[in-house]
Formats: sequence, structure tokens, C-alpha cells
Amino acid sequence: MDTQILEILQRMEAKINGIETKINGMKVKIDGMESDIKGLKEGQERIERKLESVHEQVERTAEDVTSIKKDLTNIEMITAKNWGDLVTLKAVSRL
Repeated sequence: MDTQILEILQRMEAKINGIETKINGMKVKIDGMESDIKGLKEGQERIERKLESVHEQVERTAEDVTSIKKDLTNIEMITAKNWGDLVTLKAVSRL
């Protein structure tokens, strides 16, 4: 009877040791995952900062494009007026 109890206890001890080994392995994996998550969060923050910077640059570029369009419109109007003035000057010089 004592021998049977001893064998049962030894098997239980072996199983417990196996469980402890598995738990320790899980702890190592969890620590690695936490490190990976931390790295991903840092990467995400860098991406968000870059995205914000790009967004600001796009806004500035859009403002520049709008300004250039207005300038081109003014140039077209001035050029048209100059052509009109040239036609008038040619007409006057022919007289």
C-alpha cells in the first residue's frame, strides 16, 4: 500500500514538474509578446507622427496650389488686357 501511494505521489510530482515547465515556457512567451506589443505601439506612434507631418504638408501644398491658381488667373487676365492694348496700339499706329 505504501509503495502504491509512493508511486502515485511520484507520478503526480512528475506531472507537476511538467506543468511547471510548461508554465515557465508560457511566461517566457508572454514576456516576448509583451515586448513585441511594446515595439508595435512605438512603431504605431512613429507612423502617427509621420502621418500628421504628411497631412500638414499636404494642407500647405493645397494652399500653395490654390494660391498658384489665383495667380495664374490674374496672369491670364493681365495677358488678355495686354493683348487688347497691343491690338489698340496697332490700330492707332495704322492710322
